[in-house]
Amino acid sequence: MPSAGWWEGASHVFPTRVYYEDTDAGGIVYHANYLRFAERARNEMLRLSGFPHAAMVAETGSALTVRRCDIDFRQPARLDDALEVVSRIVDIGAATLDIEQDVRRASGLSWGGVEASTGPAPLVRLGLRLACINAQGRPVRLPAALRSVMVNILSKGQD
Repeated sequence: MPSAGWWEGASHVFPTRVYYEDTDAGGIVYHANYLRFAERARNEMLRLSGFPHAAMVAETGSALTVRRCDIDFRQPARLDDALEVVSRIVDIGAATLDIEQDVRRASGLSWGGVEASTGPAPLVRLGLRLACINAQGRPVRLPAALRSVMVNILSKGQD
């Protein structure tokens, strides 16, 4: 089973690796696959927070869906790169969560295993708004227990 990642203060860190299936013919990550990396990281962040998506749907009848996504492609990731997706809650609305996610090379390594002098800079930055919806696809308030945990995580980042 893959790692669910870990918390570093208010940031969730999810490790992943670039496989051949993630790349184009030149060995560079195909742009749409960053969305997959980010989705997996958000799901694992929720799981570590005590809210696996399937359980949340079963217990509350609500789910989180992407309402908006902005992506800034800064540098490419390449075949066999070890990556981390760092996720941070940046705002909580009545029915929404705003999340920022950075995809970076793991442990400060740059391509080819050469140590980066300034630490891991984001290769790709995503800004997302997640909306809470019911089974009919209508917006609903975030479940109270989820909101409580997300507020706690957000407050860690503001200390």
